Amino acid sequence: MREAIRNLLSSGVLRRPASVLILLLIDAGSLGAALSLASGSLHLVPVLLAVLVPVFVSCGMYGRASSRRNPGALVGALLLWAALVVAGAHFYPESGLPGEEAVAAVVLFGLLSIPLRLLYERGLDTVYRRGIGLIPTLIVGDEAGRERLRRLLDLAPGAYTPAGEAGLTPQGRVDIDELRRTLEESGAKLVLLAGAERLPDDNLLEVLQSVRLRGVQMWVVPGALGLMRLRPSVSRSLGVPLLDVRYPRLDNFQRTLKRALDLALSATGLLALLPLFALVALAIKLDSPGPVLFRQRRVGADERVFTCYMFRSMYEGAEEQQEELEEANEADGILFKIRDDPRVTRVGRFLRRWSIDELPQLINVLKGEMSLVGPRPLPLRDHGRMKEAHKKRLAVMPGMTGYWQINGRDSLSFEEMVRLDLYYIENWSLSFDIKIIILTIGAVLRRKGAY
Repeated sequence: MREAIRNLLSSGVLRRPASVLILLLIDAGSLGAALSLASGSLHLVPVLLAVLVPVFVSCGMYGRASSRRNPGALVGALLLWAALVVAGAHFYPESGLPGEEAVAAVVLFGLLSIPLRLLYERGLDTVYRRGIGLIPTLIVGDEAGRERLRRLLDLAPGAYTPAGEAGLTPQGRVDIDELRRTLEESGAKLVLLAGAERLPDDNLLEVLQSVRLRGVQMWVVPGALGLMRLRPSVSRSLGVPLLDVRYPRLDNFQRTLKRALDLALSATGLLALLPLFALVALAIKLDSPGPVLFRQRRVGADERVFTCYMFRSMYEGAEEQQEELEEANEADGILFKIRDDPRVTRVGRFLRRWSIDELPQLINVLKGEMSLVGPRPLPLRDHGRMKEAHKKRLAVMPGMTGYWQINGRDSLSFEEMVRLDLYYIENWSLSFDIKIIILTIGAVLRRKGAY
């Protein structure tokens, strides 16, 4: 019996229903308490809950952890529901919930529901950290693909735990016998397959058959091509289904929304940070000779070159010394990074550790050369070494922070950074930007991956 319960928990069958039920109970209890404190109109709980649930469902508040933990989406869902409740109280006074009581009820609901939801998510993380209910996961692919998946699982711990690995043969095929044996020995309930697009068709079908016959779920981790916008179409000349690969881009309305957020936050940030800027400028001047600001030519959207502003964190003339240090480069791919770079000043090391050196880029945001959130703008040296496939990330304005920033920062390889950039472009939303900004603050405070 104990083994059956353990298998049921590790399979994930009960996880989603149980999570939805708990969240519904939290919201219903918070709503009942809010109405009781605001007006005593407990008979309206079913009515308001009937409005709340569809709104929260549409915003992903009962979905997977990645969607329901999005602070921007949660705030948006609360505001939308609050607007509907207040509008209903205004236009239908016979409901028995006056306008001021409606406002009090929605405010109290937010004050009760948000902390309880956060407490639930913290509790869930604690359960997973203790190894309870984790889904054993089998990683399949070539060595580079498996290494990437291992790093991603380490960076984003949660409900999944590695249970084994299966590699490829020298011919680039999944060894089906090894896959079957590893599935049996590991008891895996989920398979993560990297590089599926490079497998022969017959081999991929064999993998699917072996996995499905054992009742195991399989997720395919796409490469960069899979993260671009794809539209299935049928070619009249060839008569077979083809994938029409489109260049990723935001439409004009989305650009307007994004630009409005950039203008509002960059202008506010520059005004609020003026005292800090003055202190940093003084520290830089006292620490080493040279200008306060460092100006570097970088490549932005559509390969337009612009001047990027940063607080100087290196000794004057550091760029001229880079060629001499190329052999000491520690970064993967085309990037240039040295953890203990001898060109960095004492103050500069502190500024970099806390990402203060990048704050002047708010000027670039205000000028329209950068955005608060977007792909990382690369120096001319790095851009010149990029392949054409990598340049898809230049379809949007570069950002001060990005999806890569909250998923490892400088510990990521260049290929991983490109994949995250393409994912961000294709899944952009205003709430996604807000989420990244909020999570960036946490990444900076943890000082993880910054040097």
